[in-house]
Amino acid sequence: MPWKRTFRLLILSLLVLPGLAAWAGTLESYSLPAADYPGSRERQYKVYVPDVLPAAAPLVMALHGCRMDHDDVLRDWGLTAAADRYGFVLVAPFVTDYDEPRTPNCWGFWLDGQRHAGRGEAEDLLRIAQAVEARHAVDPARRYIAGLSSGAAMSVAEAIAHNEYWAAAASVAGLPYGEDAQAVSFAVCPLSGARFHSVEQVAADMRAELDDPYPIPLLVVQNDNDCTVVQSAGRRLRDAHLKVFGSAPFDTPATTLAAQGRCFPVFGGNDYGCRREVFSADGNSASRSLVETLFYQGPLETPAADDEDRGHYWIGGEHGRDGNYALRQGPSHPDILWEFFARHPRNGATASDRPRVTIEGPNPLRLALGERFVDPGARAADERDGELAVGADCTVDTRRTGRYGCTYSTTNRRGKRSESIRTVLVEDPEVPAATCATVTASPGGHFFGGRAVIGGRLFLRALASGDRVDIGSLFQWLTPVTLHEGSPGQWFIRPTPPCSW
Repeated sequence: MPWKRTFRLLILSLLVLPGLAAWAGTLESYSLPAADYPGSRERQYKVYVPDVLPAAAPLVMALHGCRMDHDDVLRDWGLTAAADRYGFVLVAPFVTDYDEPRTPNCWGFWLDGQRHAGRGEAEDLLRIAQAVEARHAVDPARRYIAGLSSGAAMSVAEAIAHNEYWAAAASVAGLPYGEDAQAVSFAVCPLSGARFHSVEQVAADMRAELDDPYPIPLLVVQNDNDCTVVQSAGRRLRDAHLKVFGSAPFDTPATTLAAQGRCFPVFGGNDYGCRREVFSADGNSASRSLVETLFYQGPLETPAADDEDRGHYWIGGEHGRDGNYALRQGPSHPDILWEFFARHPRNGATASDRPRVTIEGPNPLRLALGERFVDPGARAADERDGELAVGADCTVDTRRTGRYGCTYSTTNRRGKRSESIRTVLVEDPEVPAATCATVTASPGGHFFGGRAVIGGRLFLRALASGDRVDIGSLFQWLTPVTLHEGSPGQWFIRPTPPCSW
């Protein structure tokens, strides 16, 4: 039988801990009984219900990561204050029980019996959301799911397994659908030992699982300094999602990039160089997003004594808390996630009152080093106003290799603005193109494979051949390290710029 406990909460932040805002709502505790499908377990979960809600409220489910539980979510992540501020029902499940060997409290995103519709955790999470809907008036067009770490990977799995139910999803330090446990790195920072499926395999696994054509919007948040879920994970999440829900040629980052800018809001004044990019089905900001990304260069350390200081955490903002895999300062995840969710109800459509920008010529546009840049331009039109003038903001320096952008924007007579972005790649024809290959092996294996050279004290260390970073002892054959190839024969501990977008 399911059980329930209800608490009235009014916790004054000044009397408890700095950063904790007052909770003015009801916290309910439940237990979902196991069902008769494979992998189902009894699951505990908590529901935070603000005192003030719309008649049909949005629902946000938030999944904890490994070595965490649902109380960490409620206490540290700033989501309870966000629920009060924005008016949504917050659901925090606890993984509770599992049979397989795991790091404590991990969600089983890598297990075949846990990530498919009709099985295990993926189906139990759907039943939890449905149980909450049975007790509270929830808007069926505004059901959202998010998580951190293994909870983020499970949120992605849940969004794919049940994209007929959820309106949008968000991943913070998460992994693509169908990845194995080897996608998590345990190597010493800043090295990585992660092994990933190809984007093509991830896309194929996603297509096999989807049972609804709805292109579920995905927000990807990634600390590029994270040593546990490394930066490649966020890029692969983005790329696979675009491959599945986009249509050629609009199925790559270059062709779908519609807008970019800084991240907002930020608590504490340091955004860690956070950059936001929006990718839509036609590369136009007037269209709904397929994917939005926030990539930043955050610190490795957190104040928590038992944290591993690997740059792997949730940023709770003003109303969050420095806690277990959690920071307060930086781009405020609760506000950023809600702003994304609020723009993506399930029944949302492309705004018909916004103009549309169409890029002329190739996108991306490739130029040789030193070649003169001539902007092919763009055109814009509006259903009511017809052809519109287009402004162009291009910063392209063909004296330097790299990725540049041209932002084309227009505004109609009603003040509605739209934009689109052309990617410009300046390349040196004398330098072989980066292969973007990856190989995971021991330091000794990399040396004998020609990807590392001898160096260090007494020449007993293996150094990556490209950046000369120490990857370990030549005699270390057990610990895997992932290296990334730039130009042929040059290997690095991180993807080179042509491979890291």
